[in-house]
Amino acid sequence: MLAAIAAIAALYIVLPRSDDAEADSPIGADLDDLRAQRDQLVTALRDLDDDVAAGRMAVEDRQRGRQEIGVRLRVVMEQLRAHGEPS
Repeated sequence: MLAAIAAIAALYIVLPRSDDAEADSPIGADLDDLRAQRDQLVTALRDLDDDVAAGRMAVEDRQRGRQEIGVRLRVVMEQLRAHGEPS
């Protein structure tokens, strides 16, 4: 469970917060960076599911983590769509 919490904390440090992402113009964002962020967030979601399946994390912690990651993933996906990137 500590590993999962550490992974979520690492995402907060590495990836921009939704307010920061909205403050930056999507037009100026680099597509490669957005794609990398999307991939990292999707991997983090899968890791949460794997941690629950392996018994390393409580279901409630997974739900909180998915909500937090989901908000950030939504912002990244909106920025990608603004660049014409398919979903």
